[in-house]
Amino acid sequence: MKPGASADTVPAGGSLTRTKKGTSGSQNGRGMRGDWARLTGHTVEVWLLGEHVMTGVVDQASEDDSVLWIAGAGISTRRLFDKSTGYQVWV
Repeated sequence: MKPGASADTVPAGGSLTRTKKGTSGSQNGRGMRGDWARLTGHTVEVWLLGEHVMTGVVDQASEDDSVLWIAGAGISTRRLFDKSTGYQVWV
């Protein structure tokens, strides 16, 4: 399920409730991150317009949080993502 998507849950003997999955500030500390400069070495998911682009390890990020590079893995090459283009990073 993509970040921010809703999920229906029905407790035993209860009624239907709607919850948000993967939202920023969740109890387990997972969610969308805007502080890209602090993510070097972390495994992240990259999203654009609600679509998952890739999952990988942040190789480097600019100090102003505007861009980050995901390390190459296997046959994939290192990739650059620009926040102003609309990319979102989820941890």
